[in-house]
Amino acid sequence: MKTYRPILFVLLFAVAGVVLFLVTSWKDSQRFKQTQYWINHTNEVIRQLDLIFNTVLAEESAVRGYTISGNNIFIWDIPANNRKILGTIDHTSDLVQNNPEQSLRLHRIRTLVQEKMSHHNTLIVLKTNNPDSARSLVSSLHGKKITDNLTAVLSEMKIVENKLLQDRINHNKEIAEKSFSNSLIGALLIMLFIGILSYRLIRDIKLRLIAETQLKESETRYRQFVENAGVITYTTDQSGNFTFISNQVETLTGYTADYLTGKHFTTLIPPDWTPIVAEKYYNQFKNRIRQTSLVFPIIHKNSDMRWVEQDAILLENNNMVRGFQCVVKDVTERTRVEQKLRKAEEEKNEQQFRIQAILDNTPLVIYIKDLEGRYTLVNKQFKEVFKVTDEQVIGKTLEEIDNHQNPGAGDRYKGADLEVIHTGRPVELEDVLKLDDGVHHLLTIKFPLFDKYNEIFGVSGFMKDISEMVRYREALIEARKAAESAEMLQEQFLANMSHEIRTPMNGIIGMSNLLIQTPLQHHQKEYLEIIRASSENLMVLINDILDLSKIKAGKISMEQIAFDIDTIIQPLIATFELKASEKNIGFSVSLYPDVPRFLIGDPYRLNQVLNNLLSNAFKFTEKGFVTMEVSLHQQDDERAWVLLRISDSGIGIKDEQLNYIFESFAQAASDTTRKYGGTGLGLAITKKLVEIQEGNITVTSQPNAGTTFNVIIPYGIADEAQVKQTYRPDVMASDLTHAFSGKRVLIVEDNEVNQRVLQLNLQKYNIHVSIVGDGSAAVDWLSNHRDIDLVFMDLHMPVMDGLQATTCIRKDLGLTLPVVMLTAAAQKSEQQKCLDAGADAYITKPISQQELFNCLEKYLLNHQQQTDYAIENNQHSGYTEFNIAELMQLGDAESIVMVYELFETTVPAGLENLEEAAIRKDWKTVYEQAHKLKSSLAVIQVKGMLAAMNTIENNAKQGVELASLLPMIQNSTAYIKEVMPKIREAIEKETASL
Repeated sequence: MKTYRPILFVLLFAVAGVVLFLVTSWKDSQRFKQTQYWINHTNEVIRQLDLIFNTVLAEESAVRGYTISGNNIFIWDIPANNRKILGTIDHTSDLVQNNPEQSLRLHRIRTLVQEKMSHHNTLIVLKTNNPDSARSLVSSLHGKKITDNLTAVLSEMKIVENKLLQDRINHNKEIAEKSFSNSLIGALLIMLFIGILSYRLIRDIKLRLIAETQLKESETRYRQFVENAGVITYTTDQSGNFTFISNQVETLTGYTADYLTGKHFTTLIPPDWTPIVAEKYYNQFKNRIRQTSLVFPIIHKNSDMRWVEQDAILLENNNMVRGFQCVVKDVTERTRVEQKLRKAEEEKNEQQFRIQAILDNTPLVIYIKDLEGRYTLVNKQFKEVFKVTDEQVIGKTLEEIDNHQNPGAGDRYKGADLEVIHTGRPVELEDVLKLDDGVHHLLTIKFPLFDKYNEIFGVSGFMKDISEMVRYREALIEARKAAESAEMLQEQFLANMSHEIRTPMNGIIGMSNLLIQTPLQHHQKEYLEIIRASSENLMVLINDILDLSKIKAGKISMEQIAFDIDTIIQPLIATFELKASEKNIGFSVSLYPDVPRFLIGDPYRLNQVLNNLLSNAFKFTEKGFVTMEVSLHQQDDERAWVLLRISDSGIGIKDEQLNYIFESFAQAASDTTRKYGGTGLGLAITKKLVEIQEGNITVTSQPNAGTTFNVIIPYGIADEAQVKQTYRPDVMASDLTHAFSGKRVLIVEDNEVNQRVLQLNLQKYNIHVSIVGDGSAAVDWLSNHRDIDLVFMDLHMPVMDGLQATTCIRKDLGLTLPVVMLTAAAQKSEQQKCLDAGADAYITKPISQQELFNCLEKYLLNHQQQTDYAIENNQHSGYTEFNIAELMQLGDAESIVMVYELFETTVPAGLENLEEAAIRKDWKTVYEQAHKLKSSLAVIQVKGMLAAMNTIENNAKQGVELASLLPMIQNSTAYIKEVMPKIREAIEKETASL
């Protein structure tokens, strides 16, 4: 019994233990199964959440790829992904239906996923129909905000599930440990059931190992998901030191996770960004903000800067913040693109602002139309001129806004638009439009607008009001026609007068010069001196008469030399005493002693004035007297105003005729010319000469009682030494005479008197002279006698004139010997023709001894004189880069300035058009524009451009050497910009004296 009872006790105890063990084991098994179920359940929830997140990210990446590239391959799988995501959400909803909080979160996830799908669909549609709107939607970051919210909710659910998983794993461990203890106790109490208990224990251990393996596999899958999610996850403690970091960090930073673990998160942040990022997360920590997002730069190991987008979630335990859990995504490329887009947008806005400012402040009317003729842009001037608003114009055609004030204008402008579109070339047209403030002449230039593919997308135009310019142009054309007609008559008259007067004068003066060098009696020499002085005075008068344009413009040159007034008065006395004796009238001259004898001024002009007035007095006085008084009107330290009074007792002048006797070709009465002769130029020339010398002339007269002219001219005061220095003896360099011996000179002259005069003058220098009578004979003679040293060539000859002969000598015979042209024409145009034909110089007949000697010295001895006798004094010759002589012929300051301003406006614009045409290789337009510019340059001859424009015109017309035209045009543009201010300065200087 004792034994049995213990055994029984043991058995009972064992039975009880077995029962207890069985009950306990059954309960442990049930709890283990339930715990295992919930572990698997939690892992499945986590897996489903990861699947939702990864699928959304994949779909977002596909939509981003399609938005960037437009390739449909990116969005082929989106419908399947959408179904997959929604199916996953439904499955997850079943899994968490017993967890109200997780169900609410999953409902939030479903809403966000649907928003994301809708956003993706919207992007796909916009990318297809309106790419700009798609880019704007992407730039709005709306999709990013949805993703951020979705990521946050998923993170919350995963944190809850991870926590549940950890609790269930721990609970499972507790059950396993308790089961193991019960097994050991059962084994000690009942050896009988050790096998069963062992088997049960082994089975429990196997189940536990399987659960642990499954748990490890789940943890491994989770870690793999974290490592392969395309983002970096890490955690930090409260101070910001890394406590965990995924291995993806090495790809982003270049540092391994082990290296960064334990280091502060600011290690990777640039110093200038450290305070910004630190303050961000300090505020999050301080204010218990659960989740924040921030984009900031980090420094890669190789010193490169990269941009990241970081979502930070507070880690809390028992209401205490333990640290941060962060998800980091590389957004370097996206940030750089955004920065470039932002910078490009700012530059675009600034450029548009500047362009609009230029358009609105230019005085031109500017607009742009599309290919259908609808206005897409008009500037401020357009709206002010046509009294319209943007609403009335933009998007409309000309027909829709035309007020029918200008019938036909719409068709003309529409036709011009079509021409621009079809030809791709600018079109220029002038039109007359009736506006609210009157009729205006408008210059319109339309030109095509090309896109980057060189396709025309619109027509632009600008309009300029040229009403004033048109009126000026019409007035100028009329004035020019009148001037050209008058100038033609004047040129013809002057050419005839020049030839008819100078030819006999050449003989008179030439023979006088030769005769005075022969032995003569005293009175013969005196008479001859009077003849020579009178001839020279007459030549001065002839030169002024033949240059009416110079007289009208007030451009007669005035000498400022010292002279003895007595040398002017005495020859006049001798000359006019003979006339007084012939007409049997009295003649007296009074030179008052208070008049300074030595003066500074122009003695030749003084002689001319007195000669004109005395000649007039003797001409119109049949009986009585003529007197001349020279007195001092006033004087200061430097100047003396000399009063010249010429009186006569002649026919007089009526009061009503006194007002215009100083006008050109005017006579006191219609019968005066028939009775007394004359051209009526004498007093007009005299008045001009007096005024040019800053003097004045007045006249008083009574019919049949005589006339008195009072002339006051200011002169400088000189002394005898200055006068002696000025009037050196006119003696040829006799020591050079022998140097001319043996030189050969050919005279080409049809007038025998002139032949003889020039021959005798040349023979004085021991020069061998040959003579022929016309240009043709000269060419024949020179073809057989090429050893000639100098040719004197008359301009006007029969058979062949001097210009033709000189051209033949240069081109046909190829001779380079000096050719000096002899011309009786005083006009600049005639003299220029001589030089253009190839002559080295010209001499105006009659030839003075000094002029002839200077010519011989220069061309036979190669001695250059200080003053070239062959170039007439020209007021505009000082401007070496241009010639404004043609412009100054207008004679009116206002007209001159107006023409120059037109020149200043059109020439640079024409050069710009010329350059544009050359760039387009539109050689027809280049030819036409160069031809136009040549016409403008004919008024103001810019020497650096005339030849260039001629070359450009010819080459463009013939299609040769086209590559050289653009540089030539650009050089001309630079040159005209440089010379334009000089032209304006010269014109202002010249017009100041008009």
